[in-house]
Amino acid sequence: MAVPGQLTYTRRLGPTARLLIWLLIGLGFAVLDSRYHALDGLRSGFSLLLQPVRAMLRAPPDVAAELGGFFTRHRLLQKERDTLLADRARLMVDVSAARELRRENAELRALLKLQTRPGQQVVHAAQLYRGHDWFAQRITLDQGGGAGLRSGLPVVDAAGLVGQVTRVYPRSSEVTLVSSREQLTPVFVERTGQRGLAAGSGQNQMELRYMPAQTDIRPGDRLLTSGIDRVYPAGMPVARVSRVSRSQSSPYLRVECLPLAGLDRSRAVLVLIAEPQVTPQ
Repeated sequence: MAVPGQLTYTRRLGPTARLLIWLLIGLGFAVLDSRYHALDGLRSGFSLLLQPVRAMLRAPPDVAAELGGFFTRHRLLQKERDTLLADRARLMVDVSAARELRRENAELRALLKLQTRPGQQVVHAAQLYRGHDWFAQRITLDQGGGAGLRSGLPVVDAAGLVGQVTRVYPRSSEVTLVSSREQLTPVFVERTGQRGLAAGSGQNQMELRYMPAQTDIRPGDRLLTSGIDRVYPAGMPVARVSRVSRSQSSPYLRVECLPLAGLDRSRAVLVLIAEPQVTPQ
């Protein structure tokens, strides 16, 4: 009956003795593992069992790093996109400004080439804006009474007659366009010499009134000022015939015309101040 005696002996071992025994056992396993690799299988098994645990412990930092990289890349891409959009907007503004500058330069060169009769005084003016009343067909210039302007003076651009000064202020003036319903312009057909009266019909259009049905006039004919009203000098381009129609119920033709001048599109214009002085013979 040695077993009871052994159990009694074991129970009598103190904590220090038990610790020493476990150290000796561990040392023995270490010696066996270092010489004979006895624990390789056990170690591999534990490593395999602990692999999911290690993956779970490593996942949060990896996910955080990936998310941080994603948001960093997103901010960089958004900043790059905003920069490209700003550059594109600036480029569009520069292109538009260059195009407008070329157009204004072309208008100014054309005005410089505009032939005025000897002794004719002119004032160079620029269009400030168009009036709010579309049907009134008016524009405002940056020159007024201070530059010698007065009501009734003709206004032209490089292509033809723009209109007539109708209101004058110290530093600006108002011009009623030839396409206004308020304007009547005596003209003649350049090809035939036929006289007529061009009236504004609104929205940058005109019509030639009171032309008998048998009149020789066709689309493409150019209309020039006749000068009989003593408002506009004779021979100034006014409009071009765009359509001619006949009616059985009317003795007159319906002649539609388009103004030759840029009207509200022209930035630079000339105001004709005074007629040439005629020297008595």
